Amino acid sequence: MRDLITVVVPIYNGEKYLRETIESILNQTHRKLEIFLIDDGSTDNSLRIAKYYEKVDKRVKVFTQRNAGISMTMKRAVMYSNGEYIARCDQDDINELNRYEKQLLYLKENDYDMVGCYYKSFGNGNSTIKRNIEISVNRPIKDYFDQYRRYCDGICIYGGSIFSKLSVLKKFNPFHRKYVAMEDAYLYIILHKNGCKIGILDEVLYNYRVHKKNTSLNGSYREVSTPQYFDTLFSLWYEDKVNMYKNIVIIKRQEEEKLIRNSFEKYLSNLNPKFVNEHSLDDFLENEILNYNPEDSLFLWEECFLIELFLF
Repeated sequence: MRDLITVVVPIYNGEKYLRETIESILNQTHRKLEIFLIDDGSTDNSLRIAKYYEKVDKRVKVFTQRNAGISMTMKRAVMYSNGEYIARCDQDDINELNRYEKQLLYLKENDYDMVGCYYKSFGNGNSTIKRNIEISVNRPIKDYFDQYRRYCDGICIYGGSIFSKLSVLKKFNPFHRKYVAMEDAYLYIILHKNGCKIGILDEVLYNYRVHKKNTSLNGSYREVSTPQYFDTLFSLWYEDKVNMYKNIVIIKRQEEEKLIRNSFEKYLSNLNPKFVNEHSLDDFLENEILNYNPEDSLFLWEECFLIELFLF
């Protein structure tokens, strides 16, 4: 059906905020929606809430599955989708009511394969986290090279704001159980490697709730997802490229240095990159950076980290 959008809400024990999320989808200005509420083995009242909305709005369809993570949830949604486009919204976040209308127009006008949008952080969570999320996401993707840099930083677009052509996701099947803790990074790498065009609409259309139970901000989750992200990056992208460079400089937070070193030892043990963190950055910029020829040196950095250091 032309301009039908399949909206996917992955649900796992999300009863506290789920009603607000669903209401922000039902009341969209773009009315041609099918809404997949996919319960991923919840043990609270999430499924009961989802089934209530299935009764009151014919656009809502409820699916249940054993706990398998967002990658498998999205894979299932792509399989059953009838839409021309597919979008995601996470269970505790809130859409602006014109989100899908504006993302659809932006994607069409610029011939993108996938788009995101700017974020506004809210909730009772850490104020530094809120600020860093907005710094990370709310910057345009200027061109194909900038798109490459963004996914190398792990901040191409945030998963909850994904809006994509369904045909692209069906063609490249970028959802894999192996990457359950870093599904977004895998998705962007696969699309980029296949020449897809990704954009960000520079308007706040997605409200990201920061609270104590955010899965992606949870310490134990990050212990799994961060090394998996670097493993994904090196095994799928850098492994066949970094040997082209004489020097490799990695500018990241100290807390991530050990994880990155482990990835180098696993995939690129013949290389000896230079690591620069928040404690050595000033000295590196003042005394060393000019010693590196940009033609034979590869710099891997987290741009939002640098922005944060210089602005705050």
